[in-house]
Amino acid sequence: MLEQPEHRDLLGRKVEVGDFVAFPQSNTIYIGRVLKLNRQMLRVQRVMKSKWMADEVNKYSKDCVLLPHRDMDFYLLKVASK
Repeated sequence: MLEQPEHRDLLGRKVEVGDFVAFPQSNTIYIGRVLKLNRQMLRVQRVMKSKWMADEVNKYSKDCVLLPHRDMDFYLLKVASK
């Protein structure tokens, strides 16, 4: 059985599947949810969809910042109401 790799964000906090992270892409900061822990990178799905960019990207964990779930609940409710 394969071991799950351990990833840490920019601040040294452990990142798990299902966590929300902020990450850079093309001079912009996006919010996404971690879908998968690869050996060296995280597979992240963006929360806000765009027809110009891919919804899923691979990012190094040191380039991401973990976001608290309680804050993300309010953000997702705000986005859904638009």
